[in-house]
This record gives sequence, C-alpha cells and structure tokens, in this order.
Amino acid sequence: MRFLHTADWQLGMTRHFLEGEAQPRYSAARREAVAGLGALARETGAEFVVVAGDVFASNQLAPGVVRPALEAMRAIGVPVYLLPGNHDPLDACSVYTSALFLAERPDNVTVLNRAGVWPVRPGVELVVAPWRSKSPTTDLVAEVLAGLPADG
Repeated sequence: MRFLHTADWQLGMTRHFLEGEAQPRYSAARREAVAGLGALARETGAEFVVVAGDVFASNQLAPGVVRPALEAMRAIGVPVYLLPGNHDPLDACSVYTSALFLAERPDNVTVLNRAGVWPVRPGVELVVAPWRSKSPTTDLVAEVLAGLPADG
C-alpha cells in the first residue's frame, strides 16, 4: 500500500516582498503543485494523500483563496486527509468549519477533526492529533497515544 505524505502547503500565504503580479503567480504555483499531486499519486500508485498540518496559512482567508484551494484538492482525484496545524487550527474561527469550506469541500477531502484513530480502509488507519489552538499547552500526540490499546 502506498500513500503520499505532505505538509505545510500554507495556501493563502502572502509574501510581502513580492511585487505586482508576482504574488498571484506565487499563489497559483502553490495551487498547481497541490493539484499536481494527483499525477504523482497515479504514477506511484498512491491510494490517498495525508497533509500533516498547515494546509492553509491561517484561518482568516478570503473566498478567493478557499475556493481555488478546494478545486486543487478535488483535482488530486484520490482521498485527501487534512490535519489542522498551528497555522490553521480547529479553533472558533477555523477555515475547516466555515460555511464556504463546508459547502464546497470536495467529496475526496476529509478533515481529520478529532484526535484518535481514523480508518482509511481495512487494515489501514491514521493516528491523528489535530491542533485546536495555535499554542497547545499539552502534548497532543502523547494524549492520543495514551488512549490507544497496547500491543499484545
């Protein structure tokens, strides 16, 4: 079984040193790289993609950032699992719970919005610890691992 593991897409990131059309080109290149994961998945036989944190640069994003990001994820064509990170945590203003995201989320995209074990398919599970704030005060992974049954 194969899958693609990636992180820190930070879609919607603004590079203040870019001038003129450079920022829109930069943003488009990031979205194209995301959509290009579909070709890589087909080429390698990957069954799904895991994005381990910071899919978005922040939770305060314009619809013009969220919609094209979701379209790029749709273009991947295999299941995509998004883990909220410190840039886009599952807090009160989370992009993942926004009306726009919920309405336009592609069917192949799953937000890993609860800590624990997520079944992907028989025999394959993800153990996840989504960020719920920018600065957690506990070890999120240790908490999840403590709740798992011991091998035996």
